[in-house]
Amino acid sequence: MGNSPRAFDITLVATLTAALIYAGGWSYAYHWYDYFELGLIGLGIPYEYHFMYGFWVVKTYWWLILPIALLLTAVLAFWGRLGPILIPATPIWIPLAFLLFYFLGGLSAEANYREHRKLGFQGYSWTRVWIKADSDTLPAKLQKVHRDLAEGKYRLLLETDKSLYLIRPDKNSDRDGGEIPTLQIPLSRVHALRRISTNPGKS
Repeated sequence: MGNSPRAFDITLVATLTAALIYAGGWSYAYHWYDYFELGLIGLGIPYEYHFMYGFWVVKTYWWLILPIALLLTAVLAFWGRLGPILIPATPIWIPLAFLLFYFLGGLSAEANYREHRKLGFQGYSWTRVWIKADSDTLPAKLQKVHRDLAEGKYRLLLETDKSLYLIRPDKNSDRDGGEIPTLQIPLSRVHALRRISTNPGKS
């Protein structure tokens, strides 16, 4: 009976920790796909992926997260003394904690985006896509897009149950930031798809 309050405290801390990790992961995903001019709502990313992104954020900023974890452990150990002080301040420190993880998620996404862009997004495979539409009836600009897709000049950023999202990084650009427009193709229009596992050396 005497252990019930301690069990409740541990559960509360674990729940709060999971929520903070999720918030950091959601922020990471939001900022990451924003660089490609995409919104999270339409992508339908499974919620458990945000926990994975959140752990990436924690891994990146472990030097900051570790003291926070130690602080939480100390608070839990001395809850009898610190509880009366911290409980009234809950409306302040809990929002601040979520803002911190949201901020760290954005910083982590920005750093990874800059690194990927510098390397030409080599972590994303070149992909050949053949479209069902008759290219002869399309404007010249769209015909060129279809040819480039079939020749594997785009990298596959994301595949959902409804669409393909492809990017064509500009390696000759001297910018290290900014958004990269994303080409969205409904799967219903895809005739065939082939991922190229190795870089074909195309610009």
